[in-house]
Amino acid sequence: MVDFNRLKSQAHKPAPVDPLEIFRRLPKPQGINDLYTSQAEVLDAWHKRREVRDTVVKLHTGGGKTLVGLLMAQSTMNELKEPVLYLAPTVQLVKQTLEKARSLGMAAVPYVRGKPLADDFVNAKAVMVASYKALFNGFSKFGVRGGGAPVRAGAVILDDAHVAFSEVREAFTLEVKAKEDRERYDELCQLFRLAFKNMDRLGTFDDTVSGQSNVVVEVPYWAWHEQIDAARPLLRGKGDDAPYAWPLLRDNLHLCHAIISSDAFTVTSVLPLISAIPTFADAPRRIYMSATIADDSEIVRTFDADPKLVNEALTSRSLAGISERMILIPSLMKFDFNATKLTKQLLTKVSEQKLGAVVLVPSNFAAKAWQDVAEFAEGSEQVEEKVEALQARTTNGPLVFANRYDGIDLPGDSCRLLVMEGLPAGTSDYEQLRAATLYGGATISRMLAQRIEQGIGRGARGAGDHCVVLLAGSDLAGWIAKDANFKLLTSATRAQLDMGSTVSKEVKDAADLASTIAMSIGRNPDWVEYHAETLAENVRQEPADPRRFDVASAERKAFNSWADGYFDKSIGRLDQAANAKEGIDDQTRGWLLQLAGRVAHHWGQKDRSDELQRAAFSANRNMLRPQVMPPYRPLPVPGAQGAGIALQLRGYRIRRGFLQHFEEVVSRLNPNASANQFEQALADLGRMIGLTTERHDDGGEGPDVLWLLPTKFAWIIEAKSRKLDKNPLTKEEHGQLLVAEQWFQGNYEGYVTQRIVVHPTNKATAAASAHDSYALALDRLVALVADARALLTALCESQLTDIELEAHCQQLIERSPIRADRLTSYLTHFVDA
Repeated sequence: MVDFNRLKSQAHKPAPVDPLEIFRRLPKPQGINDLYTSQAEVLDAWHKRREVRDTVVKLHTGGGKTLVGLLMAQSTMNELKEPVLYLAPTVQLVKQTLEKARSLGMAAVPYVRGKPLADDFVNAKAVMVASYKALFNGFSKFGVRGGGAPVRAGAVILDDAHVAFSEVREAFTLEVKAKEDRERYDELCQLFRLAFKNMDRLGTFDDTVSGQSNVVVEVPYWAWHEQIDAARPLLRGKGDDAPYAWPLLRDNLHLCHAIISSDAFTVTSVLPLISAIPTFADAPRRIYMSATIADDSEIVRTFDADPKLVNEALTSRSLAGISERMILIPSLMKFDFNATKLTKQLLTKVSEQKLGAVVLVPSNFAAKAWQDVAEFAEGSEQVEEKVEALQARTTNGPLVFANRYDGIDLPGDSCRLLVMEGLPAGTSDYEQLRAATLYGGATISRMLAQRIEQGIGRGARGAGDHCVVLLAGSDLAGWIAKDANFKLLTSATRAQLDMGSTVSKEVKDAADLASTIAMSIGRNPDWVEYHAETLAENVRQEPADPRRFDVASAERKAFNSWADGYFDKSIGRLDQAANAKEGIDDQTRGWLLQLAGRVAHHWGQKDRSDELQRAAFSANRNMLRPQVMPPYRPLPVPGAQGAGIALQLRGYRIRRGFLQHFEEVVSRLNPNASANQFEQALADLGRMIGLTTERHDDGGEGPDVLWLLPTKFAWIIEAKSRKLDKNPLTKEEHGQLLVAEQWFQGNYEGYVTQRIVVHPTNKATAAASAHDSYALALDRLVALVADARALLTALCESQLTDIELEAHCQQLIERSPIRADRLTSYLTHFVDA
């Protein structure tokens, strides 16, 4: 018998380093003849600059990133003779990568839990494929800094790097779950009750710990630093069953956030302590493979990557991998219909055609609204089971998945109709805290853009695949319609959304919408040609902009300096970034200044810390309330009401999106909303009708909500929306309003004030003496909302230019009951109960 191994060894030549040559020599499985142009371009560019430490590779979803990564891995092993580790976010993707390697005859071995690392990996004869969790944990077999000799890798390749951000943070996070360990949870929370009392947030703290509130609150860092020694043994737990993150955090608790929710007490490092994982931190090559997301700053923040190198991402101008997507937003269409009801009918119709139909929602709670037509896959096991069933074509759905914007692939007929409902939310308490703190700022907008793009990408996986995507929900529609948000998406998604907007304008009714969707599913040649031509004309390579990494780089470098004990250097970097003249919003400025205050406090400079925290709170009132409050800064005198409305409308590329945002806001003006939601909605409503507004109430001094009218009137508003109809306004509640008025008069001159309580009725106790105050009863608030809706609808439906819009807006206001000096018509005096 012929010994082919002997013949192969006799003809052995030096292993090639060029990845294109490696591919040329590989046996090709059926269906793979050559590389995509995009793959070849990226591999050639990487080979020329392969010695740089950080490389970002961007290929469209379905553009063949796995093969590119495996060829880079083989090239590195051939050249450096060192192990290479290939990381993927899920077990399913690990399996897919191993199968891809085997099909090409490439040597690859899996990471096996509970067993030593494979010899072929350690000896650089095979790439190891593992999940992120295998490398990033406190008991990692690859080694932890200070815990013995780590495994040195020539390269670490991170597939779906955009998914890794939360996976890696989880490795540096400890959670004490309220349900699983109530005693320890309560002990930890009670360490900080006094701190919340001192910040006048005791009510929020008690409601959160008792489970009556779903907000996420951060423990003030000054209280955390004082109680670390008391918290440490509680976080460690008992016995030998230490959490995976414990070895990474036990000596670094001062570098952490402490967060409380009704579900858990969480400790997570301010930024991942990447240096604690030598296999990654010391690797001479770190390759981040990702879909073409528009913002890569999180790679710098999370992985301590060089911003200059991240900015020089390897991309291709080829359209290979861009799937055909008909992206429609029903709620922005002009005909009158129930968008949710129609969407459910379309889901059912597609599944009846033996085609996959899927809904993505931001939470388990949101999933309930779809369970009358779709089966809810809850938990990782169910999700994996249902995804495999869709792929195997043993089910068509409709299926609904909660917060699964990554990690599920539904190619071909497994998903022909994908519905995304609502803005994607963070899954962890840290993500929810960060989103609430930075609400409205560019940082969170970029994160939302990334998740929306990833969600859209679930339903069509590469060239030749196609899917219809419906974006549902007023918050998502309003977000997409805003010009500043739209610009954060990649050019391919922008092009497909523009196509969808053009198509939507032609849709006349529900039947027309159904037939339009059928044109994509049925492969109508006119649609297919229109999509291909328009995409080719409009997809552009994203311009490089090194300044987009300034904030992320400053935050990461400052954190590293803090961790290394260079406190002054850390604070200086943050202060400089926070006070940059351009490219930073107030939300981010507050975040950076609070981090500087945290560093100063740990350094022992309490006065400097207090000063920085006051500056942080002044910039962003969602930050921690400082121990000594900064002076109040009065709001500017509002301009003309019409100008205020027109300015907001000019920010929307599709004006109906502003109307969707309005509906999202006013949906929270009801007795079932939390006090926090109601007050924020009341402030937002005032702003949307052209007033200057603010939520205040610091230490019981200011009002819940302040409306400044252009006529030099001020509404001092206390919100009692959750009271029962039978309960009148009390003396104590009216006293809060009087205190708020006194505070206002001490900070504003020349205004006429009206004291207002949002209340179920205009009844007050005799002791309240509220005859000179006004009630904005809930039914009158509904009337105000209806009149505002009528005005804004007329403006959004108009075809006027931005220049013409302001004059038209002012004309409509002159005839509207929401004109500032007519708003009193919605008020009634309080009368004795």
